[in-house]
Amino acid sequence: MPGLPAFAAGRKVRCVETDPRRPLDPAEPAEPGSIDLEDAGFVPPDPDESPPVELWSAVGDVPPWGTALHLLAWSAIFALLSARHQIGDTAAYLLWGANATGLAPLDTAWRLLASTFVHAGAAHVFFNATSMLIFGPAVERVFTRWAFWIVYALGGAAASLGSLLWRTSQHGAALNLSVGASGAIFALGGALLAGAFRLRHRLAPTRARALGAALLFLLGQGLVSGLTRLGTDNVAHAVGLLAGALLGAMVPLSARLGGARPGLAVRALGATCGLALAASLALALRGGLGPG
Repeated sequence: MPGLPAFAAGRKVRCVETDPRRPLDPAEPAEPGSIDLEDAGFVPPDPDESPPVELWSAVGDVPPWGTALHLLAWSAIFALLSARHQIGDTAAYLLWGANATGLAPLDTAWRLLASTFVHAGAAHVFFNATSMLIFGPAVERVFTRWAFWIVYALGGAAASLGSLLWRTSQHGAALNLSVGASGAIFALGGALLAGAFRLRHRLAPTRARALGAALLFLLGQGLVSGLTRLGTDNVAHAVGLLAGALLGAMVPLSARLGGARPGLAVRALGATCGLALAASLALALRGGLGPG
């Protein structure tokens, strides 16, 4: 019987006041072999306590438009690179907005986000898109769409900046490129970890633990697999994860999950992040489609 102590399995259990039509008499002797739940440590639920939230019932109908827009942009950029036979071309990646060492500050700034739209091959964009389909809609539903733009943009920019600083320390002024959205995806995953912790009292305990464990498994697997593949930007992954967890601890949860509705500051920051992403994408298109 789910929810009973293990030693009660297969034995007859005497429940306390399970039938409101006939309350049990405390003086009534228990049947032989039965267990009194109060004696077994059972604590009846507080009638004033809110019932646990079921995530899918609460926010499962929220359409993940932010995730869809990103996947569309990634696909368009990859299709253009493929049509122009520029997959694997370092010079082309630089034109399209790769995160590169040794450039002027203004030329570097827009690449922190533009590089998240560019991928280095079919496998690269496929696996990032698969991960985005897991984490993106969840962030849009557990938090808000404003929060999604904030986490993706700020977390992705922090991941790109961390990667840039690390590669500069290793290669100096020599040109070194990094492309892909995995740093921003790890930021989304980190935000979800923080969200799972914040929701620990709103979800059923088993659901909260299962959500946290699943996220740790997926993110840990990504970090470990990155260490086994040459060319993986592990610094971007680690920085993105930490930045996302920090942001996930601060941005508002969905009002359907007990969070406050986004205030003016959150909406303004989310809109600014969305515009920054759109501007970086426009600059990437101008660079990649220009005369070069």
